[in-house]
This record gives sequence, structure tokens and C-alpha cells, in this order.
Amino acid sequence: MNAFKRWIAGFLVSVLWVTGAFVGVSYIHSGQPALVLAEDKDTQPKKNKSETAPADGEKGGGGPAPCPECPECPDPAKVVLQGLEDKKQAVAEASEKLAREKKELETYEAQIDEKLASLTALKKQIEEDIARLENKKTAKERDEAAAFEVKMNRLVKMYTSMKPKAAAEIVNKMELSVAYEIFLRMREVSASQILAFVEYEKAAKISERLAFKKR
Repeated sequence: MNAFKRWIAGFLVSVLWVTGAFVGVSYIHSGQPALVLAEDKDTQPKKNKSETAPADGEKGGGGPAPCPECPECPDPAKVVLQGLEDKKQAVAEASEKLAREKKELETYEAQIDEKLASLTALKKQIEEDIARLENKKTAKERDEAAAFEVKMNRLVKMYTSMKPKAAAEIVNKMELSVAYEIFLRMREVSASQILAFVEYEKAAKISERLAFKKR
């Protein structure tokens, strides 16, 4: 170990000696060793300012340069919070809109119910009026029908009390519908006796109607 240290010390001494000798020789030849060193320094190529100047990103502790379009990058937490606020606002607006629409629908429903109630009452009143008119009409028809029956029965009694030939002459001159109503209420014996003297064509029509009525 001591030998190694001695060898290192000798090597350094040799280097210093050679350097001193070189400086001395240079001084002898030129007399201006410093100038030579200066010239050697000047002969070195000069670096451009762009090469020697530190990069913009290296200024201020070597941090990354900010983006030219966004000098300050947004905070992710702030972005998330802003998104949540926007969604909250949208939900609140939608809820408010739904509440308004629901209120409008309830108003329309109340109006419709009111109109339905009015229409129901009007329908009931109309049905009552129609029923009242039907009752009046039915009563009148019953009275008319009763009066007609009384009249027909009177004619039937009158024609059956007459001779068949005389009754047939009167039947030949009356309308077919009236003759049919009279024969409809007669007994078969009396009707056959009178029809025997009625004109053939008219008697056939009366008989045909009587046959269909009995069916």
C-alpha cells in the first residue's frame, strides 16, 4: 500500500515537472505564454446563443414549460366538481320542468272532470225529457188505440147484425185496410157469410191479409 502511494506521488511530480518545462519552453520562444493560451481559447469555435442559452423549459428550476394555448392546466378535481355541479343544475331544471308539467296536467284533468260532470248531468236531463215524452206519447197512443178498438167493435157489431149481402155491398165501397180491420174482429162464421157476397178480387185480398195475420 505504501509502495502504491509512493508511485502515485512520483507520477504527479513527473506531470508537474513536464508541465513546467512546457511552459518554460513556450516562454523562451514567444515570451508571451498567456497570449498563446488566449489565442488557443479564441480559436475555439463560438457557440450560438441558442446553444448556450438555457431552454425556456429549464428556467425556474427546470420544470416543464406551460402550454402555449392553455397557460394554466385545469385541476382535475375542479373539472370533476364543475361537471357534477352542471349535472346537478340540469337535474334541478328537469325536475322543475316536470313539476310544472304535472301541475298543468292536474289542471287539465280537473277541467276535464268538470266538463264530464256537466255532460253527465245534461245527458241525464235529456234522458228524463225523452222518457217523459215517451210516456206522453205512449199514453196518447193507448188512448187512440182504445178509441179505435171501440170504433171497430161497433162496426163489427153493426155489420154482423145486417144481412150478409147488404153488408157486402158496403164492404165493396170501403177501403181495403178498414175492411181488413173489421173482418179481423169478426167471428169466422159471420166473416165467411159476408165475404161470399164481396167482390172476388177484394175478398181475395182481405182473405190473404187475414191468413198472414193468423200466422
